Amino acid sequence: MHSHNTIPLMFVGQGVRARLVGISGSQRTAHRLAELGFVPGVELSVVADSGSALMVAVGDTRLALGYPLAQALLVAVLEKGAS
Repeated sequence: MHSHNTIPLMFVGQGVRARLVGISGSQRTAHRLAELGFVPGVELSVVADSGSALMVAVGDTRLALGYPLAQALLVAVLEKGAS
């Protein structure tokens, strides 16, 4: 783990709100994710998990992220969804 309470996005579960705290991996990965709106401090939530990719809500945008990218996004959970 990187700091207290940070976990890769792919492990937070569907319907959970989280805040992006960092991106692991290469500069190229970080740059690509930033272009998609994944910048530290942004709030996001997992809308769906297909088994190989996550549908992620960032503001009004919905993006599908494969598990390797979802694992690079380090988040702090804000609130659990009603599951």
